[in-house]
Amino acid sequence: MFSLVGNLAHIHFAANMFSLPLKTDESSHGVFSEQELYMVIAITFVAVFFDLDPAKSFPLRHAARAVSQQLGKLIEANVHSVSMTGMVAGVVDRLRENHNPLADYGVHMIRRLLDSGLGVSEITWSQILPTAVAMVPNQAQVFTQLLDYYLSDEGKQHLPAINKYAKMDTPEGDDKILHYAMEGIRLNGTFGSYRESTVHDTINDGGGQVPVKPGDKVFCSFVQANREAQFFPDPNTVRTDRPLDSYIHYGMGPHTCLGRDASRVALTAMLKVVGRLDNLRRAPGPAGELKKIPRPGGFYIYMRADHGSYFPFPLIFIPSG
Repeated sequence: MFSLVGNLAHIHFAANMFSLPLKTDESSHGVFSEQELYMVIAITFVAVFFDLDPAKSFPLRHAARAVSQQLGKLIEANVHSVSMTGMVAGVVDRLRENHNPLADYGVHMIRRLLDSGLGVSEITWSQILPTAVAMVPNQAQVFTQLLDYYLSDEGKQHLPAINKYAKMDTPEGDDKILHYAMEGIRLNGTFGSYRESTVHDTINDGGGQVPVKPGDKVFCSFVQANREAQFFPDPNTVRTDRPLDSYIHYGMGPHTCLGRDASRVALTAMLKVVGRLDNLRRAPGPAGELKKIPRPGGFYIYMRADHGSYFPFPLIFIPSG
């Protein structure tokens, strides 16, 4: 048995890329454990994007400010060390515990930002911290949702094929795994986007006619759109022959997610690791069920481990293999 890998995998990616102070066996001077760093980032994300309950707004913002300030100051110290030049820079580089291609890429990225004229504070608070906060919870949730689908009664019929392709370690096998990941997200993801209308129009919303005029804000649910037969033939069926550009969960046009290609690589790699496990299934009993509450429109909200409160992102899920 193993606990949900989605949260921790993306935490490690972000920690390596941005030199976040993650405490591991290889990095004993880190500040946060894997779970602590995930919660720091997730709470900050919630305060920015999901501050919906007025009764809980103040404590949420207070907590988010406290942890984000702590993390931000540690990031700022790292950016400052990268900004050093000459002999001091060489000494600092040799003292870094984390030496791998991803960490080196992160250091070069900071130096390029410094070369562009951005200061240490601006790189920290307007570039690195917002990127890490926006990236980790979203991508972790996506992986949980696609895995939850393939462990469901509806999706488990595809596990033998996923297992076969995951063990191939070929470009053809990886392409199939990528398509299985995209289909799992399409069928079980919870996405949507607000858009501002620029025209007068009438929208067919589930059979009801909704008039809109320029300036109106319209919520576009990807949950329903991902099952539109007009765009996805056999919409309720997993098909690995759909064009990759037909999927809309990364946005479209100027709103396309900048990390789309990196996300696809990560999801493929993660599904390969999990999918190659033989006899993959849910753990017996409540431990194997994702704790979530259905909401209107195909959306849902998750529950904390003690079932005492809700959380926008999944925290409990134990498959078995």
